[in-house]
Amino acid sequence: MKSVIKTIEAVNNFIGNVSGWLALLMAFLITFEVVSRYIFSAPTMWSMEVNQYLFCAITLLGGGYCLLKDGHVRVDLFRPRFSPKTVAIVEMCTFPLAIMFFAILVWLGGSEFWTVLVEYQRSDTIMAFPMWPVWLTVPLGALLIELQIVARYLRCVSDLKGEN
Repeated sequence: MKSVIKTIEAVNNFIGNVSGWLALLMAFLITFEVVSRYIFSAPTMWSMEVNQYLFCAITLLGGGYCLLKDGHVRVDLFRPRFSPKTVAIVEMCTFPLAIMFFAILVWLGGSEFWTVLVEYQRSDTIMAFPMWPVWLTVPLGALLIELQIVARYLRCVSDLKGEN
């Protein structure tokens, strides 16, 4: 069980680091566009769309990493008063709902990705980039979150058994 948890967490940690580097790339490209546009009066045609694609990848693929680092927003009205075992039980009760939601997202996002890929749909901009890379991030990001939920579930089980 611990090896499964460590593997899932390693994957999400790696993808989270890749997302961080993509954010750095996006910041560089935005700076490049601002300098090109306002200093050299030579705006690029591709900057807006590339940055939109990068933003989709960063936000959708970084969800599992955010869950790994416990970075998602939650309202802690009662949680601080609960014991660690009670917290584990409460979290385990919410996991099936989350798994169902992200399974639907994997299914519908994967279906849309497949349609866009098979029909080779392109964006409506002057660059006409293919749409499949953006749609691929939807099921992949949801799958990464699902895997991290499974890892948290297994961690809660080991907490309840007293293994941690």
